[in-house]
Amino acid sequence: MAALFGREGNVTFGGGIATVAALQRELVNSKRWLDEEQSSMCVALARFTPGTVLLAFCTGAGWLLGRWKGALTALLAGSIPSALLVALMTGCFDLWSSQKLVQVAVSAVLASSVGILLSAFWTTIRPYMKAGRRGQSLAMVAGSIVLAMVGHLNPILILLLAATAGYFLKEEQQA
Repeated sequence: MAALFGREGNVTFGGGIATVAALQRELVNSKRWLDEEQSSMCVALARFTPGTVLLAFCTGAGWLLGRWKGALTALLAGSIPSALLVALMTGCFDLWSSQKLVQVAVSAVLASSVGILLSAFWTTIRPYMKAGRRGQSLAMVAGSIVLAMVGHLNPILILLLAATAGYFLKEEQQA
């Protein structure tokens, strides 16, 4: 478990949610240690808690896999090596940032991270795109985008509204 979280948590590029998507693929599809519902619950809780999504996801998934020991192992394996690398790169940033080649490389990395984020988005939403739930899932995505970009609502408030809507939509389906 430490090797998986260490590898994916420290060598997957594109930010926290892209790394979460890579971990989901490994945990659900490759290793089959978690099912889609467990993984989606970890993502939802990670998005809802303060702090970084990646660390919260690692902790939640680790908890499901091995309670306290699993949560601690996943958290440390998924964060310490990359934190050390960030500290090293931050120290070198002033030396590199004025070089034209570095500026071009950073632009390319920023552009490719958009593709990685779109891939992570699809991995996250795919389990909810089943027949009968597709319209609700798309409405939640569209509503969240509108509330964030047009309404400038706080992400926590958007998540609370989505959770409330999801509760009532589920109740309506069961009735």
